[in-house]
Amino acid sequence: MRTLLTAAVLLCALIAGVNCLLCEKCFSVGTATCSGIYSLCPADITHCVQGLENHTIGSNNTLTAFKDCGTPSSRIACGKTLSFRTSMTGVRISRTCCDSDYCNGGAIQAPAVDELPNGYKCRECFNYHSAGACTTEKEILCTGQEKACSFLSGKAAFPGEAVKEYSASGCMTRNFCGKGAFNLQGLQLLNYDFKCSPAIKV
Repeated sequence: MRTLLTAAVLLCALIAGVNCLLCEKCFSVGTATCSGIYSLCPADITHCVQGLENHTIGSNNTLTAFKDCGTPSSRIACGKTLSFRTSMTGVRISRTCCDSDYCNGGAIQAPAVDELPNGYKCRECFNYHSAGACTTEKEILCTGQEKACSFLSGKAAFPGEAVKEYSASGCMTRNFCGKGAFNLQGLQLLNYDFKCSPAIKV
């Protein structure tokens, strides 16, 4: 099998003039690991990726593990933990990247999570059946690297669930505000409106 993949890499080099990466690809819901097959990435791919997505709504928590070819726009999230959080819901994503053949195999590595208050706060709310603007005056204390406030509204599909309308305001890591950060694997954001602003000093 590896001989065939090596031959495919050589063919890619001959046709595209570059060496194409071989990355493991897999996707699993409800577990912190997954394993799959190694696949030849497109010529513009420069890294392999592995990571975890943790989605919470109330008391329901869904963990998603994935490995894949990393798109150029997703590099902003490499080696970082991206977080969006309200008192009722949260999305935490960790990704590690590497740039050699077969490098994203094995156990998925996740950075340690900092949940200590960081001196910032945001207005917060969560409506899971409406895309209307939040009207609450509640606030949430930000933690770790969450130094931005965000407002999201539109339609979303959590792993294993149907598409629903939602709106939410809360704390977010600044790198989640960057272009390309929303290349999510488990949670699907559809027709969403997104605004990001600096968090407020406590």
